[in-house]
Amino acid sequence: MKANSFFVIAVFALVIIGGMFLIKGEGTTATGNVVAGNAQVVKMYVDGGRYVLTPNEFKVGVPVRIEADISRMPGCSKSIVISAFGVRKILNAGDNVIEFTPTKAGTFNIACSMNMYRGTFTVLDNNGAKADYQEPQAASTGSCGGSGGGCGGGCGGV
Repeated sequence: MKANSFFVIAVFALVIIGGMFLIKGEGTTATGNVVAGNAQVVKMYVDGGRYVLTPNEFKVGVPVRIEADISRMPGCSKSIVISAFGVRKILNAGDNVIEFTPTKAGTFNIACSMNMYRGTFTVLDNNGAKADYQEPQAASTGSCGGSGGGCGGGCGGV
């Protein structure tokens, strides 16, 4: 009898704890991404002229929330363009978050508005597999560090 009572209490406790995680809306996806609310949470910064996104694989159809470390993003690297998903945003200390929902699978580009800082991320299809699609890389259109206020000096708009 004691074993049955213990089993019932243990199952009840697991259900309650599991329910709290569902209510709070946090967990992980099959790709290992942390989920807050209903979004995949991604950290972003710049290293050596490249955007670093951690993790850099997202699931198609699941909202993405990119949280940028502005202290590690010089000049126009804060002026973000993700053409494939219609994202254009200038980040700052008061607004360092980019949100979008990937609607197609493949490997996609992220760049500054001058196309000097670049990076890529992968959107996995519904079954978690990588798609063959690779978005073409655009040619560079700006100048870094030049006297015209290139990436080292910031960008006017997106």
